[in-house]
Amino acid sequence: MQEFPYFKGLLSPTYTPMNEDGSVAPDLVAPFVEYLLKHRFAGLFVNGSTGEFPSLTMSERKQVAEVYINAAAGRIPVIVNAGSCCAADSRELAAHAVAAGADAVCVMAPFYFRPATVRDMADFIKSIAPACDGRPILLYHAPCITGVHLPLIDFLRIMLDEVPEFAGVKFTSENLYEFERCVALSDRIQMLFGRDEMLLGALAMGARAGVGTTYNYLPRLYHGVVDAFNAGRMDDARCLMELSHKAVAISARYGLASIKVFMKFAGIDVGPMRLPVNRLSHEAEGRFRKELSLAGLDEWIG
Repeated sequence: MQEFPYFKGLLSPTYTPMNEDGSVAPDLVAPFVEYLLKHRFAGLFVNGSTGEFPSLTMSERKQVAEVYINAAAGRIPVIVNAGSCCAADSRELAAHAVAAGADAVCVMAPFYFRPATVRDMADFIKSIAPACDGRPILLYHAPCITGVHLPLIDFLRIMLDEVPEFAGVKFTSENLYEFERCVALSDRIQMLFGRDEMLLGALAMGARAGVGTTYNYLPRLYHGVVDAFNAGRMDDARCLMELSHKAVAISARYGLASIKVFMKFAGIDVGPMRLPVNRLSHEAEGRFRKELSLAGLDEWIG
């Protein structure tokens, strides 16, 4: 089994760059990866929610995985999300990611016909694990998206006993109590925290790494949070988190499309999002940018 890289710091949930007509724009990946390397990101999480995976075809998901792996060129670890409601599709995507050179594969609980028990969820994930060919496999735990609210620690106990390749969780939830229990369960599991605006609380609960969309366009702010926490400067860390909260609140007012517009403000244009996500008008983009300035975020963008 290939060893899972132990992450410390910030991981980028990468975008799927798109042209104005909604087609995938692979040529925009390389500049984004160079930007992430410049800003000391610890890893890439490809084809996640930020990457609009439910809006992509199977062939597009494979294309995006390949382009990011090639652009990373071994300089930064790449985790590829192969999550799907269809186990066969997940197996196909996982096998493709491994063949393309991914360092690890992530999968999800099915979010349409949902597992009724922890055993049901474990059996679904176990059915995908052989396709990873010994590469580490993680769970993308996002109950707010999947609607699957089963006890995660019970799931982890099964995976630790029955799946040698199981290596961790991308934990996108506000439940810090559950997060800490999972951190304490086993050194074999790495818990990657996925709620940007709660990073400081997660660090206090034992997180060593986080995966967050807002890290992409505010990397220096979040590096500052981690550095301040590690140095015991909690007042500084809290001040920076307050800026994070302002950024998240402002972005939320402009809708999901704002996560790509915000990246453009940071100097990297990854195009629009696909329908049904709206597009911001030129006027709305201007108002968005002005609100960020008034919130004191200018010095932290990009």
